[in-house]
This record gives sequence, structure tokens and C-alpha cells, in this order.
Amino acid sequence: MKAYQVRVDSFRLHAIGSPVARRDIGVLAENEHIGWTTSRVLDLLPDGSTVGFDLDPPEGPIKRGAVLDHWLAHDYRAQVHPATLCIRRDLLLALGGWMALPASEDTGLLIAANTVTDGYFSADPGLLYRKWSGQMTSHASHVEPTERTARMRVIKDRAHALDLLFHGEG
Repeated sequence: MKAYQVRVDSFRLHAIGSPVARRDIGVLAENEHIGWTTSRVLDLLPDGSTVGFDLDPPEGPIKRGAVLDHWLAHDYRAQVHPATLCIRRDLLLALGGWMALPASEDTGLLIAANTVTDGYFSADPGLLYRKWSGQMTSHASHVEPTERTARMRVIKDRAHALDLLFHGEG
């Protein structure tokens, strides 16, 4: 696998060639068994202060299946943030890219990637996640029980299908 595809979107604070992208791609280049990376996120609150996530894993490799297990045990909340995902291009293509969901499509890709390969977590922040009242994840529709349950079920079903296909588990 070649380490050269980076997801860069409006939430990620760096572009290809930045120190964070170089760090993430460097991890992939040096570790052929690692398929993806994520990094620490700091929530940027309206008053300008930042808050980290208290369940961040330690810096280093994340075993295949660990993100899925945590996600299932913590009400569909992963211990790493999918917006910081840096993924190998061939893995991204093999998984079919981001899921066609109205929300949580990045979570779906992260869970799928972790179902088939190990990842890596960087404890150095790679994202300031701006928290504000207009963001999609603060809308009632994002947490509406029927909608959320349906999204989580599709993500979980994909993970189980990948486990069966790649590892004979499920």
C-alpha cells in the first residue's frame, strides 16, 4: 500500500504538505501494516477555549477491531475522531469510500477501516473542532432516535460484513 492519500475537508486545519499531514503520511510510510491514522481533537468552544476528549487512546498503534469494540460499548461513540482520518488510497477505494449516509459517513469509513486493518493514533492535536449552534451535529435531526439508530445499524452491518469477508468473523 502507498501512503499518499489524505482526506482534507473544511474541518481539518491542515492541507497536504502541512506538518500534521506529513506526520500522518510519515506514519503510513514507515509502517506498512498500518492502514490509517487519526489524531487528537480539541473542541473549540464559542468562548475561544478548547477542551480535549477524555477517552483518547495512548499514542501509538490501534489494533484492528478496537475502534469498533469501543464504538459499540460507548453508545456509538468512537475513541478517536473520524474527521482526522488519514487513510491509504487503496484501502479507501477497497472499502468503497465514505458511506452514503445523511450523517456519520466519516464514522462509517473509520469503523470499516478499523475492521480490516490496524491504525495509529497521534496524541498531538490534528484538529480544532469548532463547536457552535449551527453545526449539523447540534441539530435535533442528528440525534433523532429512529434516524440515528438506522445510521448506526448500517455502519455496524458494514463492519460485520467486512469482518466476515476478510477475517471469517462476525
